[in-house]
Amino acid sequence: MRRPRAVQILSAVAAVTLAVTIGVTAQSAPDAAAATGPVTGFATQNGGTTGGAGGQTVRATTGTGIHTALCNRATKSTPIIIEVTGTINHGNTSQVSGPGCSTASGVIELKQISNVTLVGVGSGAVFDQIGIHIRESSNIIIQNVTVQNVKKSGSPISNGGDAIGMESGVRNVWVDHVSLLASGGEAEGYDGLFDMKNDTKYVTLSYSTLRNSERGGLVGSSETDLTNSFITYHHNLYQNLNSRVPLLRGGTAHVYNNHYVGIVESGINSRAGAKARVDNNYFKDSKDVLGTFYTDQAGYWQVAGNVYDNVTWSGRSSDYNPAGPNPTSNTSVSIPYSFTLDGASCVPAVVSQTAGANKGNQVSDGSCTPTNPTPTPTPTPTPTPTPTNPPTGTNLSLGAGADGSSKADGTSYGSVLDGNTSTYWSPAGSTGRVSIKWATATTVSSINIREAAGAVGNIGSWRVVNNDNGAVLATGSGAKVVSFPATSMSKINFEILSSTATPRIAEFETYAGSSSSATAATSSSAAGTMEPLAAAAVQRIEAESSAATCDGTIDSNHSGYSGSGFCNSTNASGAALQFSIGGATAGTATLTVGFANGGTSARTADLIVNGTRVQSVSFEPTGAWNTWSTKSLTAQLSSGTNTVRLVATNSGGLPNIDYLESPTGGTTEPPTGDALYVAPGGTDGAAGTQANPTTLTAAIDRIASGGTIYMRGGTYNLSQTVNIEPGNNGTSGNRTELFAYPGERPVVNFSAQSEDPANRGIAIGGDWWHLRGIVVEHAGDNGILLGGDNNIIERVVTRHNNDSGLQLSRYTAGAPSSDWPSNNLILSSESHDNVDSDGEDADGFAPKLTVGPGNVFRYTVSHNNIDDGWDLYTKPDTGPIGTVTIEDSLSYENGTLSDGSQAGNGDRNGYKLGGEGIGVNHIVKRSIAFDNGKHGFTYNSNPGSMTIENNLSIGNTERNFNFDAGTSTFRNNTSCNSGSSDRIIGNDAGGNQWWSGSNGSRCAQYSGSLAWSFASDGRLVVTIGGTTVNL
Repeated sequence: MRRPRAVQILSAVAAVTLAVTIGVTAQSAPDAAAATGPVTGFATQNGGTTGGAGGQTVRATTGTGIHTALCNRATKSTPIIIEVTGTINHGNTSQVSGPGCSTASGVIELKQISNVTLVGVGSGAVFDQIGIHIRESSNIIIQNVTVQNVKKSGSPISNGGDAIGMESGVRNVWVDHVSLLASGGEAEGYDGLFDMKNDTKYVTLSYSTLRNSERGGLVGSSETDLTNSFITYHHNLYQNLNSRVPLLRGGTAHVYNNHYVGIVESGINSRAGAKARVDNNYFKDSKDVLGTFYTDQAGYWQVAGNVYDNVTWSGRSSDYNPAGPNPTSNTSVSIPYSFTLDGASCVPAVVSQTAGANKGNQVSDGSCTPTNPTPTPTPTPTPTPTPTNPPTGTNLSLGAGADGSSKADGTSYGSVLDGNTSTYWSPAGSTGRVSIKWATATTVSSINIREAAGAVGNIGSWRVVNNDNGAVLATGSGAKVVSFPATSMSKINFEILSSTATPRIAEFETYAGSSSSATAATSSSAAGTMEPLAAAAVQRIEAESSAATCDGTIDSNHSGYSGSGFCNSTNASGAALQFSIGGATAGTATLTVGFANGGTSARTADLIVNGTRVQSVSFEPTGAWNTWSTKSLTAQLSSGTNTVRLVATNSGGLPNIDYLESPTGGTTEPPTGDALYVAPGGTDGAAGTQANPTTLTAAIDRIASGGTIYMRGGTYNLSQTVNIEPGNNGTSGNRTELFAYPGERPVVNFSAQSEDPANRGIAIGGDWWHLRGIVVEHAGDNGILLGGDNNIIERVVTRHNNDSGLQLSRYTAGAPSSDWPSNNLILSSESHDNVDSDGEDADGFAPKLTVGPGNVFRYTVSHNNIDDGWDLYTKPDTGPIGTVTIEDSLSYENGTLSDGSQAGNGDRNGYKLGGEGIGVNHIVKRSIAFDNGKHGFTYNSNPGSMTIENNLSIGNTERNFNFDAGTSTFRNNTSCNSGSSDRIIGNDAGGNQWWSGSNGSRCAQYSGSLAWSFASDGRLVVTIGGTTVNL
């Protein structure tokens, strides 16, 4: 809510009066800030960098004034633009206290804060002998300032001798049009001009000068500080420097259109696994401008378009490896953002006109001609709206409790239920959860989300969840009144899934009554679209689970392991085991690896977390292969999903690895209440309790409608099909559940079955069932046949079956189309390595031949099946099937099994969408086809009007997109590295990039190897070359 105008004026007057003593002035006009162009480089990623946009603009003429402006904010995350003019030095910079800061004397301290722009204006801003220190902060912009002669020894000292230094979890910093200089090297007391260490990421340095110092800047303080990454350096001048331009330890950097002059000893020093992409730079009168220097821990580079003008190169030694005299690439580096290169030959002229402070903030658009930036307009504040027809009755949040997933500095969960719209809660990032909770169950049918003043419109998409059972009550976007069916619960969650800027929730009101104008909850009748995604139990991740990928085999020939097996890696350097784990919060975590090493010498490996090498690990001998030990490792995890890889660095490969444990992973409480429990050693007549479990078939026969069957972990060796017969149904409001026991992995193994069409693994004819967290393998035909309606298959793996892993088709032979399976949801599931003896029938997912309407595949992965990833085949004797929707899914390497074997009869498509000239209007959105043996996406003689949009197809053997007929609509699809030119007949609705002999511009961001994992909320996360794919 905006303050009354009289209060605003009084506050401004007070600020002006205060400026007499501390050098800070409030600005009354929104255009007082210097013009700034759009952010560039890696600072555009991870939610972007906006600095203090939307906040108050103040002017400071002293260091104390800068600190005061920060400290006078309501919180440490309140946006602010600080315009600086004059000389800032030790004499006018003192410590200030307040709710919006954490400052110190003798340095400009940007510590534990966010959303700040520091910009030089007027005749210029010079920070003389005083450095700028950024620590544990995010979303910072520094522009148009000079920082000079900062010392770490001698007098005066500041900031460890760094002109600008960043450390300890810094995120999203843009430093632009600054001049950084010193008057000597370490002997004279100076250190680096632009240093980053201890987990600093998403930084851009642009249009700046770095001059007359021994050291330009480093990324990582030592060979063990490897968690810094995603740095862009462009259009900068590096002049009269000895080295470190920059020094990269680990991580990824993009270095383009920079001018290097007079580099004395060494230039871009990529080491300890770092990767640098070096494009269109101009190196002049310099020595050894690129390589790995002063270490035997190699780094890597991708080079293109650079000019080497009078550059000299030294010879190579064990710890000195120049890239020249003819630099070539030794890696590839994918860049996730768009950029336009100036030709290297014109870089000296462009940089001369644009780089440094007080150059008018000119930029280049790639035409080799500097231009003035287009200022980003200051947004007009919008008052917090009062909803029309608010919910009726009492606000049940008053007097309740509150908690959440995280909170920004200076904000509180309790602010959302205090009835005061001037206080608020913000998440620590761009997404998060805040909850209202009661001591006893309370009935709620509507909520009202109110945003704080200055943040209206920041909330993007969200969902409302009954925390008691995980049920999604509503989804939508924007702050508003939301109604849903009356629900009794003890805790309700409001989960922000996206935002345009930092969300600020002033009030989270809850009511038993509803509003006639409220947003209603989305219906849950079609394909279970409102069913919750289960939280993953990731405290222990077994090597054989779907959250792990083993370069080798899952074996069970040595006793003593947990779960159903262990990873026996290939005996080779580079063999890897990858885990996907969910971090409850960001921070340092102790990871525990269970392993056995029956050899006589240690097996060494690199620990790589989220693409960055963290440390070398030595797995010592354990005495025997059935003697298991643990190894504790320390790593920095991000909030959400993390990828942890162990990569062998010796010819023997990894030791046998059983599991990875992470104490930051979310765990699920054991189930309570009425349920049936089954276990591999259970008996038919047992009671079905935790102490006396029964068998799977007995539980299915005995379970009441709406009941829950919990499967304990381990392998269930069965020889007969497990049937859920028609009539064994749940209800729309209470599905019957077949769930893995929390934290355990049941594997249903049908190896005793022979290959025969009658020998399915699990056959489902019932309606309104929910399967979650189980593995079905080695069935004589389909792993799972789904023939009922309104079922959910979630976090299920079907593998190594003798026909398609999961097939949707009628349960009973000859059943009419009205009885074909309809409205089923396949969610966050995987199907792989399914193969029949003929090598031509086994697909990953096969909704074909006799399928009704409304079936949906979401966040699903099909790979290394002998036939197709998806098969939506039709034929004349059964006619058309219902529309199938595939969204946010992945199909790769189909036609080749994981062990590399193939069969000549398989079709090998990623997504096969029809058959025999029968038109069906399927929908495929935001899905990926990668390296399949034939086509990526193919109509396969389906002449219907399909919707094909926002899909990505890469490296498929024949065509990435193959549509020879029909009236399908194509929108925003991308094709890269196709075996042959795409064929498209239909309606091209725009935004498509087809392949016709060469890659388009969008393909640059999709270079490298494929990796994927399921996030803790079930979403599919795909990376290519370490960069997350967002379609």
